[in-house]
Amino acid sequence: MNIELFEKIKKICFLCTGTIISVIPFRRSRVLISFTGGIVFFKEKMVTGIIFVLLATGIQAWGQGAKWSIAGKALDRQTNEAVEYANVLLYNAGDSALASHATTAAGGAFVLEHSRAGEYYLVIGSIGFEKKRVALRLAESQKNITLDDILLEPSRMELSEVEVVGRKRRIVYKLDKRVIEASGFLSAAGGTAVDILAQTPSIRVDAEGEVTFRGSSGFKVYINGKPSSLEGTAALEQVPAGQIENIEVITTPSARNDADGTAGIININTGKQNIEGWSGMVNVMGSTALSRNIDFLVALRQKDIRWQVSGEASRRYLNSDFDQMKTITTPELITTDHSTGDRVRHTDVYSLRTGIDWYRGNTTWTAAVEGGYRDRWRGGDLHYEDTYRVPEQETVTAASFNGDDYVHLYEWNLRGDAGFDHRFAKAGHKLTGALYALYQGNAMEYFETNLYDMAGSQVQGHKAWEYEYRFTAQANVDYVLPMDEPENRVEAGYQYFSYTEDGDYRIDMFDPVAGDFVRRDDLYNQYLFRRDVHALYTMWSDSRSRFGYQLGLRGEYTYCHLGSNEEWARHTRHRFGLFPSVHMALELTGGGRTSLAYSRRITQPQLFYMEPYVVYVDYYTAQRGNPSILPEYTNSVEWGYNKSFGDNTLTGTLFFRARKDKIERVRVPYHTGVTLDSMANVGNDYASGAELAATLQLKKWWNLDANGSLYDYRIKNEYKVDGKDEESWNWQLSVNNNLDLAKNTRMRLEAYYVGPSVSTQGRIDDFFYMNLTIRQQLLNRRLTASLSVRDLLATARYNSTQSNINVESLTGIVPQAPVVTLTLAYTFNNFKSQKKEEKNTHDLFEGTNR
Repeated sequence: MNIELFEKIKKICFLCTGTIISVIPFRRSRVLISFTGGIVFFKEKMVTGIIFVLLATGIQAWGQGAKWSIAGKALDRQTNEAVEYANVLLYNAGDSALASHATTAAGGAFVLEHSRAGEYYLVIGSIGFEKKRVALRLAESQKNITLDDILLEPSRMELSEVEVVGRKRRIVYKLDKRVIEASGFLSAAGGTAVDILAQTPSIRVDAEGEVTFRGSSGFKVYINGKPSSLEGTAALEQVPAGQIENIEVITTPSARNDADGTAGIININTGKQNIEGWSGMVNVMGSTALSRNIDFLVALRQKDIRWQVSGEASRRYLNSDFDQMKTITTPELITTDHSTGDRVRHTDVYSLRTGIDWYRGNTTWTAAVEGGYRDRWRGGDLHYEDTYRVPEQETVTAASFNGDDYVHLYEWNLRGDAGFDHRFAKAGHKLTGALYALYQGNAMEYFETNLYDMAGSQVQGHKAWEYEYRFTAQANVDYVLPMDEPENRVEAGYQYFSYTEDGDYRIDMFDPVAGDFVRRDDLYNQYLFRRDVHALYTMWSDSRSRFGYQLGLRGEYTYCHLGSNEEWARHTRHRFGLFPSVHMALELTGGGRTSLAYSRRITQPQLFYMEPYVVYVDYYTAQRGNPSILPEYTNSVEWGYNKSFGDNTLTGTLFFRARKDKIERVRVPYHTGVTLDSMANVGNDYASGAELAATLQLKKWWNLDANGSLYDYRIKNEYKVDGKDEESWNWQLSVNNNLDLAKNTRMRLEAYYVGPSVSTQGRIDDFFYMNLTIRQQLLNRRLTASLSVRDLLATARYNSTQSNINVESLTGIVPQAPVVTLTLAYTFNNFKSQKKEEKNTHDLFEGTNR
């Protein structure tokens, strides 16, 4: 069907008769034309004749032309988000006759034209919002009129009066990011943000639950546009899936964003309620792995104020069978250690948060306070079979041991946020500011290992304590100045970031002679770390017809200081860097959209990369930081294309990333039978490849979404035994079937293949698994019950090899499977349901950091 043809009908009919019509494709060659007073069906071939008739009667109206141009933007008054596809109607003030009309486009912007001076008024309305009336005068002295932002109030009508059942697109692609709709992933209930991200292209979750994107774990996490209190995967694990509205994955961030994070930025948007009065939700989860969770959110909306309080109490388990063979060669001895046993990891989160938004004229003021406790524990019981051989001798001796080890990390935290958003008279003209302060006190990192002979007597062991106090603060000011059009604008801003950590490390080692643990004062370490970052940025963006672009430049000055009682570890560094960004997008003729983006990024080394003391993960595995570690620098280029075909969508992406001074953990001999893991700049790496995603509506009751990625990954390696570089083709594929079994019953069957990958010192084998979720909605869809089976066929396996000079290890991990999870979600007073179900994740294993 020729869409442009029908758009002409719409415009001509309005000019001729003042009637607004809608032209909709309807069954084969028929079309449906809706107008004031009725609906008419036409054969598509009849449309040409209709146009000629309308042209003949409307030629005079066309000839008059338009003299006045009226531009503006419609925004949600509560969220300041754009309201797209709203109707903008211009009426004559004298007789209320309709004079002109328009529809808001992307960004909420609209432009309408009219040919006669006089007194008029605008009526702006959209589904879910109250209509807004704006008085307007068209005078000869001003032909181009730009209105203030038009703030629409959400409708107070009870949503239960209208029931709309449908599916959101699971992933929406925009100019500089992809938006993942949480409600589209049925297997996320009871889980966290990790469980949603694991289902998207090029994101992997390893056996330790660590998230990587296109081979990199260097990403920053934001929550509602503000930096998270935690880093990386830990930040993703703290957000319950039930409270997530969508997740934005920004792979090539603009200069507006913090430059830190090689892989980009992940911004988690939690739901905000706009319904007048009280509303809320509560989620409860339990599993056969003994994981459990309860989280809630209660909201109150009263005219100019929105208040919310939310909380969570959870413990999530990850249980695996562990098997590792490790060979260590020193000039004195060749040691082979075979360890087997159970590995357990659990994370406890207890948090409470409250926040308020106050809408005062053109300014929105926000404030929030959050407090909580986080506890992470991992460990297990292992059996060791060891052999020892002196080089160039045939004699082999053997010994057997039992052992236990665990790592316990916990901290209390208190955070405060404040901010404002001021809108000036001109559309798009605004000034925003935000700041937060975070205190993490009584933080402890405790490590313990114990080794016993077969008679049960202790022969070796370690106990280590790291006491920490941490303080983080950040302040931002951002200014946007629109030029001739709202889309043509200049932006500028300043950001200050500061992180301070004061720590004290102590270690006891077991003395077989004394039969007790003895304090090692020679290994005592006290440190003070400080990092300050000052940043300035400017951006220019514009959109003309179907083409839009965004150019940016960011400059950052970094001060970094590490104080330690180890003189060799102390340092103070000053660094300045420039970080440009370019984004372009083009709407193609006939539908579809293509985009091109470039950005330069940095990954600042985290403190634990630099800590200059030794801790023991188990008796045979030690870890130490590297104070000389340098930051990573990354240049990324990405090209994308997406197109919709009715209810079906197709998206493709090509990308290239070059990273300098890649940071990675390397393993070397430490002393007899013990390896030392440390961080190093291992060289440069390169990733180039493609991602493809499709959503297909096969039947009314059957929707299939599939995504896959294929990319070449190369490391120019400085830590390889034979001096060669590592290279591999990495790929993964997911195919997910969504089936509507009944009106309120839905099933999702997921299949995942995660291909092999390489690291600086080894390789991780491929694995496959499936998940099954069934969701049932009850009590007029206020109660949702979800039953999920994770790793349905128990096929997931994690096998990795690591090799370096005089060190080789082979690790195999089998997760507990299948794991069955039941989640109950209840909403009240029309709280917006997130339609979330049980877990889906590659986070299947425990014990790989060994």
